[in-house]
Amino acid sequence: MTSPDETRRIPLRIRLPFSTEAEFIEKYGVHLAPGGLFIPTRASKPEGTALSLEVVLADGARVMRAEGVVERVVADEQPGKGGMLVRFTRIDAKTRALLDQVTALREGVAPEPPATQPSAPEPPAPPKAPSPPPPPAAQKGKPPLADDVVLGIDLGTTTCRVAVVQDGVPRLITIPSERSVAMPSVVALDTGKSRLLVGSAARKHRVDHPEQTIVGFKRLMGRRARSKKVKEIASKVSFPIVADMEGDVGVELGGRTYALPDFAAMLLRELKNAAQEHLHREAYRAVLCVPAWYTDHQRAAVLEAGRQADLEILSLLNEPSAVALAFGFGRGLARKRVLVYDLGGGTFDASVVEITGDDIEVVSTGGDIFLGGLDFDTRLADALIGTMDEPARDRLLESRMTVERVRDAAEIAKCTLSEKTEALVRVPFVAQDDAGKPVDLHVNIERSFLEANTQDLVERTVEVTQVVLDAAKLTPQHLDEVLLVGGQSRSPAIRKRLEAVLGRAGRNDVDPQGAVALGAALFGHALVQKERGKRGLALAEVLGSPIGVAVRGGGLRRVLERNTRLPATKTLAVPVEAGKPLGLAVFQGAAPQAIDNEYLGALRVTFDRPGEAQLRFSLSGDGRLTVTAASPTGKQAEVTFATADAPEAVHAELLAQSPLPGGDDPGTSTRSSGLFRAINKLFGR
Repeated sequence: MTSPDETRRIPLRIRLPFSTEAEFIEKYGVHLAPGGLFIPTRASKPEGTALSLEVVLADGARVMRAEGVVERVVADEQPGKGGMLVRFTRIDAKTRALLDQVTALREGVAPEPPATQPSAPEPPAPPKAPSPPPPPAAQKGKPPLADDVVLGIDLGTTTCRVAVVQDGVPRLITIPSERSVAMPSVVALDTGKSRLLVGSAARKHRVDHPEQTIVGFKRLMGRRARSKKVKEIASKVSFPIVADMEGDVGVELGGRTYALPDFAAMLLRELKNAAQEHLHREAYRAVLCVPAWYTDHQRAAVLEAGRQADLEILSLLNEPSAVALAFGFGRGLARKRVLVYDLGGGTFDASVVEITGDDIEVVSTGGDIFLGGLDFDTRLADALIGTMDEPARDRLLESRMTVERVRDAAEIAKCTLSEKTEALVRVPFVAQDDAGKPVDLHVNIERSFLEANTQDLVERTVEVTQVVLDAAKLTPQHLDEVLLVGGQSRSPAIRKRLEAVLGRAGRNDVDPQGAVALGAALFGHALVQKERGKRGLALAEVLGSPIGVAVRGGGLRRVLERNTRLPATKTLAVPVEAGKPLGLAVFQGAAPQAIDNEYLGALRVTFDRPGEAQLRFSLSGDGRLTVTAASPTGKQAEVTFATADAPEAVHAELLAQSPLPGGDDPGTSTRSSGLFRAINKLFGR
């Protein structure tokens, strides 16, 4: 057999319906061997195909990660006996330990310690940021939730924060390495010392090494590397974007590919360590905030980052909801309908929320994950460069380092113009003239210059806000308050424009940058109170963007609509044939064509009877997806959900065999579901 091209591995992520690693070993161990595994499937890859393989449990926890080659394809001569035999070429330490455990159990002996030289080379783990050792309390084990303190974390695009509730009051925690409550969401590779930097140290590194500094990765986390949107912005960032082992956006640094959750985990560890130092105890649990428009796959990436940081994530909380919690806390409000306008460093969310005392109900939500302060910085930087003579401008644009210096200066000027009407921008030696003499960027700009070059960005936020109001069938007159949060919301142009559109000024008594973390801490504290038998706050969320399946012709049949109240369950009736595998591509987004949305994965299931099967799509209270299937006889069927296939390949394959024609008939029925937790049988998050 010819050796496969190792540069063209197909990423394959298999989610199995097991709740624990022990259950996985018991029920799937028969397919495992020290040198490889057997994957039961009717959609085998050709022999010789190189794979990047990950196997995860129902809650998304990884149990195996490896690279391998399809050694042999086994024909499906008997039901459930077909599949492909994959030979390992590379495995990580955890997978090696698991295989040793399976082998030992099979032979009835105790597992041996891991060999110092494993039979397959292990992929190097990303280096961790330096952090202080855990406090002595770590040795005592995790306390019950009723006795714990839950961290509230805002993992922002440009800065991140952590908060806790102490003495009944939410407080932001100072991060010792930053001497501030905010840490830049930046990671960089220091090649000289072969280590990764985080926070301010990484941000300083960006000045001289922009190609080794990762900024704004929250926008890309959990997105497919081959997606249309990622391809559009790949040329606009300073760092090299590649596909990670799962087919998601990764970054190549120092010849190594990093998954974006690896970077997020580094930031989370620093926040966790700061909290532990503040609390003088170990921190085990947290509530993490995400943009309301984050897809199921993006939420899974955030959960993976939390897992790597050794944090139990009790819930994912939408950022506008966190803001509403921070605003309503302790006010005893009697049914206030508020608009949360959250324009942060990299994302924009708008939500209509009803607050009654400590109860929060989201009515409608929307947003733009590629709109934020970073875009305002870029616009101003481009305009500043445009003031230079053409020869000097062309030479400046040839240097990525110099462009980043101008962007840094633009950000400072933008912040200055939020307080003043003029700002001086001076960046020395940005180019050379024809005589070889240094040329400085030296210009005095007025606030009107900034506003003229960013007016369309402001209008995009207004358009999204109007869509959110329209979806709830509300007018500005139905709003009681407008909450402006996120650093970019401090812009006078934004405040003035919104006041003109909504007929009221935004509240200025809400911390525009700390409210998200404070709200998350309050929600975490409410979970503790509930565990103690006390009534805490109640939160009702809605789905940020539709979820559906691809149909013949390339369209998207929506199964769960935007603004669906959570938790929720909806069933999709699908015609099936006995013994013939059913395959459907699942997407999330509002575009009518499936491929223009975010690809969530390929759903595959086989039934033993012909007829009409029922696929149940369920969403938890924090927007995580579960799919189960019932055969035409009502018997539960096993669903596999591979989330790392290349979207283009899946799109072509599954559309060709989809049993669902295009058209408007959804063939679905709806009923509400009870609250179910991540431990449920779910293929999603």
